[in-house]
Amino acid sequence: MEGSTIQKLVDTAVNKRDLLVQQPSHYMVRAMLAGMYIGMAVVMAFRLAQPFYEAGSPATYMINAIFFGVAFCMIIYGKTELFTSNTMFMTVGAMKKATSFMDTLRVWGACYAGNLIGILFFTWLIMMTGLFAAINPSESYLIKAAETKMNLPYSEMFFRAVLANWIVCLAVWIPLQVKDDIAKIALMILFVFTFFISGYEHSIANMSLFAIALTSPHTALITIQAAIENLVIVTLGNIIGGAFFVGALYTYLNTAKKEMPHKESVSAKTTAQKTL
Repeated sequence: MEGSTIQKLVDTAVNKRDLLVQQPSHYMVRAMLAGMYIGMAVVMAFRLAQPFYEAGSPATYMINAIFFGVAFCMIIYGKTELFTSNTMFMTVGAMKKATSFMDTLRVWGACYAGNLIGILFFTWLIMMTGLFAAINPSESYLIKAAETKMNLPYSEMFFRAVLANWIVCLAVWIPLQVKDDIAKIALMILFVFTFFISGYEHSIANMSLFAIALTSPHTALITIQAAIENLVIVTLGNIIGGAFFVGALYTYLNTAKKEMPHKESVSAKTTAQKTL
């Protein structure tokens, strides 16, 4: 079953490469939509958790995390392009020689840019709604979360990012081996909940969180420089988590065993000895 799943990943990588080459505007719109869907989930998660945060409830973080997987379902079933899962897809395609290393870099670059543009557009829409404008920064759970993420030690950012995309890419890999859509959706939501509740770092989710925090009333701990530093480090960690721990490892584990070159000669020698 894993072999057929690898082939699905290869076919998907080729389709992504071809879409970017043949219809770049379509590819960018799909990437923008993924960024906007992440933004929708960020707004939902933090608006949902805000009353619990104000009440000092220990359930705040769980409420914040529990429905974030909805965004991942929107991305997968909406046929959009998310940078973090593409780290796995394009790695498998390159290792199977269906796509090239340059194809991988082009898809990653275009997807990351599209996700960012979509998030910036969605952030503008949220600014127009005023949803976060009336919340005191010192009492805002969204602002508190952004402060924490922006001011983590660099090493912690990196390793949390590795673990985040390891789990996020497993949220693609494992449901591909399941036929029932309800089971797929349940698995996706469970895996995304696991990464979110663990406190790991996802570059595209952080991108949306930071954009909304920077355009809302915020504290001095939230700065553009801190946001950029976090995104650079977290993006690198996400690449390792998705490309190596899922894409490369599972491709390696499903590589056919090569026959030993001396197999036939050994067999012929044994037959000759029996004849004598």
